[in-house]
Amino acid sequence: MWFERSLACCCNPEKAQEASRFSSPFLRNFAYLLGPFSAVWTLLWAARWRYRDADRLRDLELKPGGAILLDLLAWRVTAHLGPYQVPNFAKAKMHEEPLKMLQDPVLLDYERMRALSRLGQLSQRRMAALSFSAPGTDQGSPLVAIEPLLFDAFYEDPASVTNTPGTSSDTHKAAAAKIILDVVSACPSQDRSVPDWVLSGLVRARGIPWQVGPQGEELRATLLVQLLQTPRNAAAAGSLMEVRQYLGSSGIRRKEDTIWPLKAYLLSGETHDLLRKGARLVTKHCPGAVEPQNKRERDTPSLQMKRDLRNFWTSILLTAGWASFQHWTAVFTAQALLQLAAGVASASAGAAVLEILWSAQEQVIQTEWYWENAYSTPASAAMAFTNCVALAWASRFSCILPFVVSRLFKDDYLDAYRTFA
Repeated sequence: MWFERSLACCCNPEKAQEASRFSSPFLRNFAYLLGPFSAVWTLLWAARWRYRDADRLRDLELKPGGAILLDLLAWRVTAHLGPYQVPNFAKAKMHEEPLKMLQDPVLLDYERMRALSRLGQLSQRRMAALSFSAPGTDQGSPLVAIEPLLFDAFYEDPASVTNTPGTSSDTHKAAAAKIILDVVSACPSQDRSVPDWVLSGLVRARGIPWQVGPQGEELRATLLVQLLQTPRNAAAAGSLMEVRQYLGSSGIRRKEDTIWPLKAYLLSGETHDLLRKGARLVTKHCPGAVEPQNKRERDTPSLQMKRDLRNFWTSILLTAGWASFQHWTAVFTAQALLQLAAGVASASAGAAVLEILWSAQEQVIQTEWYWENAYSTPASAAMAFTNCVALAWASRFSCILPFVVSRLFKDDYLDAYRTFA
């Protein structure tokens, strides 16, 4: 039989070309991926329809395995695979129960971590963070809603020598700081009003993440400038000695202590320009309260750019390492080395395409249009189809495994998609 097919192909070159085209690696991989991607999209569409009922979604957490299903539906990666689930969480006010739990002074560690984890899953999406309101209220400032987190992170009781800002465990500090940064960045600049003790506590806060390397100080200064963009906060800062002293200092310009030049560059911290900007915001409402330092040029890009570059660079580095392992032959000839270099280059190019596509989808998912528009469901289908095509194309290179590892582990570890609006 195979001989007859071969003979037919030889006699008819057009059929041979057509058969070769449909047996290409891309089409074969696309056929393998299309079924699972379609199944996942269908399941997520069914979940979006079923859990549009707020009571049903809230009751899910009380059922066996329900918390795991909620984690899966709110997972960042899930938004790229099917219809958006987080709007259902916002309508069901899934943030209220964690916020109530965080007000309990005798909360157990695992209960606090569970509450912070649920809030973090929601706050990482800008529109969900804007939907935060204090328990029992329909509307309100998201920053008022997360006041328990602000209190734990920044409030200092002057009557106690042990209660300094940020006395939680390091894990809780990191999780709470991410939520605070999410909510502040999501809020418009005129809606970031906070109590005076938040501004004072921020400049005094210790530990994670404010003292983690040079970039921790830049993160502190960036958050302070975001808050001072609100006129009420800027006016209040003019009467706070700690804030005035902090803004009037010369700031830092320091690189990470490492032998790798690029790593030292990407993890460096500079605050002098941020402190100058903050001082000018304060003096705009309180003339003479702070004397801004002289303007100096930055040696490194902004914090946003450095974080984006680090995220991209680590993905390429991980891909290059895996591709080198895949193409290594232990043969030291010119041809073998050229093949190794070509394999690493093609894998890095494939990873770059996937990373750019994923980042673009993240920007789309964060938009108000995708959050509430009726066309978001077909848009999610187009997104899933695009991912299927991209992975089928990239599967010829050694970049799929590093891409999956990055999505599963690296993104959360590096807080890869943080924005400072």
